Amino acid sequence: MKSRQLILGLSLSTLCYTANVNAKDFIAKKVTTTKQVLDLENPVFADAKINSVYQHYIHLKTALVNNDLTEAENGTEMLNKALKVAGLTLKGMDAMIEAKEVKTKRAAFDILSLGLTDILKNSKIESGVVYKQFCPMANNGKGGNWLASEAKIQNPYYGKNMMGCGSVKEEIK
Repeated sequence: MKSRQLILGLSLSTLCYTANVNAKDFIAKKVTTTKQVLDLENPVFADAKINSVYQHYIHLKTALVNNDLTEAENGTEMLNKALKVAGLTLKGMDAMIEAKEVKTKRAAFDILSLGLTDILKNSKIESGVVYKQFCPMANNGKGGNWLASEAKIQNPYYGKNMMGCGSVKEEIK
């Protein structure tokens, strides 16, 4: 009887150990795969400072897509710091900093996006693509531009209400 309990206990221990090792291995592979996918989607610029500016812009854009004022504030602050480090200024940045609501940040976002588009067109992209996208309904029918790392439309001007409104107007390579 005792030997049966011992064998059962050892079997369970071995099973738990194997399951734990396999789970850790699976998680490690999943993290690596996710990182590789993210790396493939994000363009890489020759100038690390431009790369930083673009990544913080995407942070801000994503916050607007998600209607998240706290993250929009964080993204604005980080983008402003990255611009200073790069020695760049963007028209619309002051309005973005002063805006204290998602709605007013969205109003400044088009001007900011157009300015960054010009900078990126004059920067060397080592890999990936930047998609210039446009929604004709944004800004009271005047339209609104934004930049994205993928062709899929995620509208920062309307968020969940009209997530897919817009189209790709240009690919910056």
